[in-house]
Amino acid sequence: MIRAILSCLAALSGMLLGAAPVQLHIKATAYPRQQATLYRYMDLFTQRTEAIAEGWTDANGAVQLTAEVDGTQKARLRIGKVAADLWLREGAYHIEMPAAPTDQPPGINGTARVQPTFTDLDPLDINALVADLNTRLDAFLAAGLATDRNTGMDALAKARKDGTALKPDTSKTADRPLLSPTWNEARTDTFARKLRKFYAAVPDPWFQADLEYGIAGLYLGPQTRDRDLYDHFLKGKPVLYGVPEYVRFFTSLFKDPLLGGPFRTRPDDVLRFIREGSTDSLKALLAANDLLKEDRLNELALLYDLYTNQGNALFDRDGIIRVIGDVQDRSRYPEHRLIAADMLWDLTAMMGGTLLPPMELTRPDGNAMHLDSLLQGPSCLLVVKPGNPYTDQELAALAQLRKDYGGHVRFLCIALDRSPQELGAWLKANPQYGGSWAVPANPRALLDDWRISSVPAAFLLDGRILARAPAPLPGNGLAAELHKLKVAGQRADQLKPDRGQPPPRR
Repeated sequence: MIRAILSCLAALSGMLLGAAPVQLHIKATAYPRQQATLYRYMDLFTQRTEAIAEGWTDANGAVQLTAEVDGTQKARLRIGKVAADLWLREGAYHIEMPAAPTDQPPGINGTARVQPTFTDLDPLDINALVADLNTRLDAFLAAGLATDRNTGMDALAKARKDGTALKPDTSKTADRPLLSPTWNEARTDTFARKLRKFYAAVPDPWFQADLEYGIAGLYLGPQTRDRDLYDHFLKGKPVLYGVPEYVRFFTSLFKDPLLGGPFRTRPDDVLRFIREGSTDSLKALLAANDLLKEDRLNELALLYDLYTNQGNALFDRDGIIRVIGDVQDRSRYPEHRLIAADMLWDLTAMMGGTLLPPMELTRPDGNAMHLDSLLQGPSCLLVVKPGNPYTDQELAALAQLRKDYGGHVRFLCIALDRSPQELGAWLKANPQYGGSWAVPANPRALLDDWRISSVPAAFLLDGRILARAPAPLPGNGLAAELHKLKVAGQRADQLKPDRGQPPPRR
């Protein structure tokens, strides 16, 4: 039965159905007149996102976003200081976004993760199904609900019926970690049968696949044989790149395959093949594992292993980038070429030696600012939120650096959360922060494209080429970098026939 469902899903995913429209009717009363951005996850391995719809909430915090999606698409909705993940399919959704919780700090990107509320949601909508499934899986893993074969499902059914919060019974498990139950194969088998029976009437191949691999994940652990899991859940079955529980199961089963196998017996070869960017040699090493003889699984495991180990001091980072680039260029599998492209973007975007992504900017007087005309020679960009005490400290430090190095380095401040008119008024009231200023036409796009996770953020450039990204902040090390640029500029001037002096007037 499950094999038939997965085969059906593979067939559906291979059909060129084309993009379909989806509308989001959003209410975020806590965030009136705030930018709203809808992103799609480009793949579930890198979690890279791209914006597919943008708008601004009105005075009541309402906004409508329209986009196009292919099949079942994981997405993220960001408004003001909050963000939420959801699943999109063709049709319309009515969503209420709550305010940011006051009892937890925002993430490094300045937004807090929240749970959206769907109104008029069909019980068989994919968002309702996935949320319900995840609740059941998580509850089973809670030690207080996994003490016998029936407690977990009974408690979950009662909580779902009553609409009450789920509270694990920790009285029976005081001596055990809450999320580390004693694994019991019989109990897991029973739970899996009940779960399949509970959702048997759901006529949705995508969800049934997510269910099956959510169950598969329950069997992962030191007491199970990887060979048994491979034979039951992966051997001869399609790779489900867009199913979250499949991706979670795959990446858990094949965690660090190079370090866990070939590196133990042939460490020098592993390091050399990575350094040389030898994709085929690395795949051959992995193929010694009986579970990775299938080429598609082998290549996907290699891709993800190198990507997640790009910060490992043992491995040559440039070699990792070459291998991923090789997969992008010549893999037989279109899905792998797309995943490799996302990995390369993640590893190389805003890296030293690359071009600064273009951005539309506006001066305080309302005129457009063209970066190409401004960024000539050594330059320093500072992205800030004026009026923030921490930002003001950095701007004060920058004012001094501008006096010391303004003859050698161009400076530009880009202000977020201000219109050109508001920025102009603020600069008039704070003349000590003079210099070149601009406002981005799309602040969220600037943060996304320039990969800024917090502000203030500084960048050093040579023309449009990034030299340091990010660079030290004005109050914490930027002076040393600017001094190097000043010395280098002076040396270059000394080598010129005119020693950098303007020609005499005739």
